[in-house]
Amino acid sequence: MKTPAYRAFKSFAGLARIRPRSPAVVPEEPKAPEEPKAPTGLPETLSDDQLFALSMREVVPLGWSSAPSRPTPVLEIPDPIDDEEEGLCLLQEFVSGKGRFDLTMSGEYLEGTPHPEGRRWIGGLRKGRFSVQAHLDLHGLVASEARKAFEAFIHSSLKQGHGCVRVVHGRGKHSREGRPTLKERLSKWLDTRRMSRHVIAYATARLADGGGGALYILLRRR
Repeated sequence: MKTPAYRAFKSFAGLARIRPRSPAVVPEEPKAPEEPKAPTGLPETLSDDQLFALSMREVVPLGWSSAPSRPTPVLEIPDPIDDEEEGLCLLQEFVSGKGRFDLTMSGEYLEGTPHPEGRRWIGGLRKGRFSVQAHLDLHGLVASEARKAFEAFIHSSLKQGHGCVRVVHGRGKHSREGRPTLKERLSKWLDTRRMSRHVIAYATARLADGGGGALYILLRRR
């Protein structure tokens, strides 16, 4: 029996040169399983319309689409001739005294309540239930002259204890601007804080008292 030979560790290097190295084994990553493709069974030569018809062959109609739709209501456009005839009839009735014209529905109507208490009395003032105790005519005056005359008239009416007065400002038919400038300025003067201490409410006068060319002004008595 032979005694096993003893070799030093330095002989390992020689053995490494003699024996070839085995290649390193790299584990492969598991691949995701491919999804099975559903067999279509349809030839590739079909057109888009043919494919759509084949894909819809099992669709069952619900039946509601065959129900008749509701008829669209016909839009009736009023005849302008009928409106003119109706307006002419209303005007004839008003002139003859049978009809009643609501001035508040016209573009000339104007009203305001500079003082909170005016909301209580504006309805009666609008209907002309207050007796007019004095009036002022501002026709032919420029803005500066009209304001001085208006303020002097208000203070004079307060001293005399008047409760309701009337100011005629006109409709502005003959003004350079072609609009009632005095009427616009008068409403601004009435809405000032200084004038609200004396004025409760104001409203366009009735037709008998000037209509859209005049104002009723309700004053606070001292």
